[in-house]
Amino acid sequence: MTAYPYNLRYTIRLVIEADTPLAIGSGENDMITDSPVCIDCNFLPMIQGTTMTGVLRHQLQETLDEKIVNDIFGFQEKDKGEGSRIIISSAHILDEYGKVIEGLKHPNDIEASPYLLALKQLPVREHCKINHRGVAVEHGKFDNQVVFKGVRFCFEIELIGTKEDEAYWKTILETIASPVFRIGGGTRKGFGKLKIVSIESKIYDLKNAEDRKAYLAKSSSLNSPFGEKIEKVSPQKNQHWKKYILTISPESTWIFGSGLSDDEADMTPVYEKIVEWKNGKASFTDRKILVPATSVKGAISHRVAYHYNRFTGIFADQIDAEKISQHIGEENKAVKALFGCAKDSKSGKGQIGNAIFSDIFIEDNKETKIFNHVSIDRFTGGAMDSALFDEKVLVQKKSITWEIFVKETAIDDNNIKKAWEATLEDISKGMLPLGGSVMRGHGTFQGAWMPAEEKN
Repeated sequence: MTAYPYNLRYTIRLVIEADTPLAIGSGENDMITDSPVCIDCNFLPMIQGTTMTGVLRHQLQETLDEKIVNDIFGFQEKDKGEGSRIIISSAHILDEYGKVIEGLKHPNDIEASPYLLALKQLPVREHCKINHRGVAVEHGKFDNQVVFKGVRFCFEIELIGTKEDEAYWKTILETIASPVFRIGGGTRKGFGKLKIVSIESKIYDLKNAEDRKAYLAKSSSLNSPFGEKIEKVSPQKNQHWKKYILTISPESTWIFGSGLSDDEADMTPVYEKIVEWKNGKASFTDRKILVPATSVKGAISHRVAYHYNRFTGIFADQIDAEKISQHIGEENKAVKALFGCAKDSKSGKGQIGNAIFSDIFIEDNKETKIFNHVSIDRFTGGAMDSALFDEKVLVQKKSITWEIFVKETAIDDNNIKKAWEATLEDISKGMLPLGGSVMRGHGTFQGAWMPAEEKN
């Protein structure tokens, strides 16, 4: 009889922090939002182990050979297959003191914590799909619930293996630490970025009697003692991704609209609170100005299409009217390569985007300006009845810096690369305004962009 080869148990416990909001969808909908987040038995956000497993497997396929990935995560092919050698627990939320909330808690225990109560009232992000004319697409309105930036989770990973798996185990840790490792939905819309707060590691050799006894006595509780702390894990080198740095500052007023009104104006900027940890304790900050990646991504997408058509000699007055739709929106080659496309109704195939953005939060200096507007009757030239409205805009002058990751295969085509970089140049020169009400003079920025390797 062949001896069982897998005598080692590689184990780690990670505490991770949401470096951007997380859209960990439950796959359901409710009366509040189209896509609520996944929650545990205490109605608090959680990350299922299957979510982490799927994302990790997909990410490792960029680094490791497919045969190795199948050997670790298992596979099924017709009449043959193998089970997974990696076990990933669900990630449970930490309370304000850094203790993992696991198991069913009494409602009074949850209600006694203002921090945990706040996590039951999560932000809802509003979205609206815009066509190439800058107009909302019919039935293009949707929303989703997100977990606050700064919320922490804890989970464990175990790999059943041998000494030969040590290099792969290291690759797994480096992959999780990578800045392009994102989880949940909307990973190309600014959500899903993680930051590793702490890692504890322990390797058990089941051929050793003491290790075998310790492994059998190991608790499943995420609050129990674990192993040795790893001070730092170097992120995996992004061999397939190119990083761009875009730093811009507003020239004057700007606004990323919330879609809501307040007691001063009908149109207001979007704000959101985040969680900050100080001396091991969490608390919610005052509201921050939110610069949603979705708004910036949409503007960039339309300008990329324009530049790509310009570089490839595609102009509206030189092609048949019925063929224009083949060069705009998701049908544009550059847009599809960089930002992906939805599933085709006939082929059922879609494509994930190859450009990763992140939401930005800025300290609110409370400086705003209110503009009064009235719609004009195009026939009489007078004010339309009941058409007076106000907008509150920001006068915040602080610079904004994005780290944008683009998959290198998406910009292999020189025209696509030129269109992408020309768009960044437009933003930095104030030729592509960002945010809302740009036709009323808001949202002009100035700055600079550069590939990360050229940064001093």
